[in-house]
Amino acid sequence: MQRAFTFSDIEQDCDIETGVYTLDRKKIGAIIHVPDALKQQYPYNVSAYEFMQQLRQPIFEFGTLELPGLAVNKQNHTLAQRSPFEHSYSSNTYTTDLCQLPHQDCPPYPTAFWLPAQRRFSATWVMSETGLNHFHQHQQAFPSMPIEERHQLLVDRSLKEGWGLLYNQQPGLLLIDNSQHHRLYHARTANFAAMESTDDHQTDTAMYAFNEIGLLQYIDMLDERRGNQDRDAAEVNEVRRFMAEEGLQPY
Repeated sequence: MQRAFTFSDIEQDCDIETGVYTLDRKKIGAIIHVPDALKQQYPYNVSAYEFMQQLRQPIFEFGTLELPGLAVNKQNHTLAQRSPFEHSYSSNTYTTDLCQLPHQDCPPYPTAFWLPAQRRFSATWVMSETGLNHFHQHQQAFPSMPIEERHQLLVDRSLKEGWGLLYNQQPGLLLIDNSQHHRLYHARTANFAAMESTDDHQTDTAMYAFNEIGLLQYIDMLDERRGNQDRDAAEVNEVRRFMAEEGLQPY
C-alpha cells in the first residue's frame, strides 16, 4: 500500500505559483506545474477524492488549486457536465442551464472539476462574497432580467472590478474551497462570444465534477443517465470513513 502523499511531496516535485490571482484586493490561488515525466506516476495519477483529502489544508489556504494538463481520472465522478444541449433529456438545471446562480457545493467540503481538453463554450465563474452581494443586488434591481443577460453584464464587470475570476476552460484539475475561509462562490457561465462566432456550439468537452457529499448522496440524482461506469465501491467506503474521521459538518 502506498503511503499517503502530502503537499510537501508535491513541493519537492513541482514548480508552484502562489497568490496567482487578486480577488477583492486579496491574493488567492496556487498553480501546481507537474512535470510531464511525473503526470502518470503516483501521486499525480490518483483520484480527485485523494487530491481533495490529502490537500485539504492547501485548498483551504489558497482557495483554489490548479494542476494544468493533468490527465482526467474519471473515477466516481458525480457529474460529467457537457453542453446544455447534450443534456436536453435532463430535468436537472445544473446540466441544462447555460448559466447558474452563484453557489457553494456542500460546504465546507471542497469541489473538484476536471477537464480532459479545452472547454470552448463554458467556464466556471468564481467570485468573492462581495461579488455574491453584487449579484444579489443586481437581481433585486432587475428581477425580470434573464440570467444569461445578467451573466453577460456581470461577468465582465466582475473581471474589471476585481471581484470575479474565470476558471476551468483549459485541461487539468481545479480544486475549489467551499469553506468560510475565503468565502468563494462559483457558477457555470457561458462564453457568449465563442458561441456567437460559430453555429457548432451544440457540443462541448465534458467537465467531470467531484464532491464527497455528492458522491455519497447525490450521484444518481445529478444526471439520470450517469450509469455505472467509472465507479469504485471501495473508494466510496474510504470516502465515507475519511469523512467520519474528519468530523466536518456539512452546511
